[in-house]
Amino acid sequence: MRVRFPVIAGVAAILAIGLSGCARSTTALAPIPAPSAAVTSPVPTLAPPSMPAASAMAGEAGAGEMSSMGAQMDTAVPTAGASQSAAPLPTGIPSTLPPGAVPSGAPASGVTVRIPATQGGLAPVIHQVDTTDPVVFITIDDGYYKSPAVAEFLAANKIPVTPFLAMNAITSDPHYFNVIQGVTGQVPQDHSMTHPFLSKLSYSQQKAQICQAADEELRYYGTRPWLFRPPFGDFNADTQRAAAACGMRALVMWDASLPHAIVRFAAGDHFRAGDILLVHWRPNMARDIAGAVAQIKAQGLRVAALQDYLPIP
Repeated sequence: MRVRFPVIAGVAAILAIGLSGCARSTTALAPIPAPSAAVTSPVPTLAPPSMPAASAMAGEAGAGEMSSMGAQMDTAVPTAGASQSAAPLPTGIPSTLPPGAVPSGAPASGVTVRIPATQGGLAPVIHQVDTTDPVVFITIDDGYYKSPAVAEFLAANKIPVTPFLAMNAITSDPHYFNVIQGVTGQVPQDHSMTHPFLSKLSYSQQKAQICQAADEELRYYGTRPWLFRPPFGDFNADTQRAAAACGMRALVMWDASLPHAIVRFAAGDHFRAGDILLVHWRPNMARDIAGAVAQIKAQGLRVAALQDYLPIP
């Protein structure tokens, strides 16, 4: 399993990486038919968790280790106090969607894939799953936009995805991710409380961001996360130490991303076995993720459940 170590870089260097990058796909993904009309019958909504003050999130790049495709240029995070009225969130989606892809409990190859051990109190960093199975893993960050069409697509096509949720992103309708969990069989994982640049925070502040989010997700979704994704891909050694102290077994990064309708690769121009694809809960995600799934299948691969390969300890 590839493990990369933190690299401290200035904003200018990070932007240069993001602009130069590696070879990337330039083929737009095909649109999908319009989803069925959203059902608007109300569903129970959980009480929002207590939140620390939101961090200012100006800019798109931070210090710390970033993905090899540069800082997370496709992340759509509202700045503190920003209005989201331009894209109203639904109050919920029906809880009667059919079950989706329930994890099989083991990789298809039958080989146990193990998360690297924590060393020196630092949680390991994973960019790609070490497997020869012809599989790609879809992970979806944040949670600001909650589309019934996405839930319908995942359920209808039995596509397992792993959400990495920022707690300040889900309070408008945390029940939405109960539904996503039900149709995909995947447990929501940790993405911090307020989506800050973690490398700019102290160790104790980082620990609060990670531990509090994990505690809230246990309360909401019944299982405490064991995987953590740092917001913006920004972290340092304190992040790894805090993640381990909070019970996170690994920092899960990515080696391909879906900013909009085009997949971008850290290296090359196609998916490889074990790739981790980064997506965000945002408008048009139903269209974009369907195109990505079609591209994965066209390359002889399938979407697998990340938590089958990086299971709960």
